[in-house]
Amino acid sequence: MKKKIIVLLLLVSSVFAQVEWADMFDAYDEARESNKIVMVMLSREGCPGCEYMKNVVFEEKQVSKLLKEGFISVELDVQQDFVPQNLEYFATPTFYFLNADEKILKRINGGEQIKKFIESLEE
Repeated sequence: MKKKIIVLLLLVSSVFAQVEWADMFDAYDEARESNKIVMVMLSREGCPGCEYMKNVVFEEKQVSKLLKEGFISVELDVQQDFVPQNLEYFATPTFYFLNADEKILKRINGGEQIKKFIESLEE
């Protein structure tokens, strides 16, 4: 019985630990209403750094909690989605942090280890 409860708790916690991705067209309105920062992840299919960020870093509970509490998260595939001109990239992943007025506050080139990404989110 204890094993079933533990498995159930792990499943529930993993559901709540995931990043909630917003639509780019709604992100700035949501940011204005919630007083949050927009985090845009520029990615592409087959990108090892993108997969690492999604499968390791974003699965970390503290990272997903920080993202839910302070950010509107948007993912744009550079090969399939419209990428605004002001969001330039050399490689993926590239992260942009913008305020509700679309002003760039910070840019991160490449993936980061969990601890470093947490520090970036807390800045």
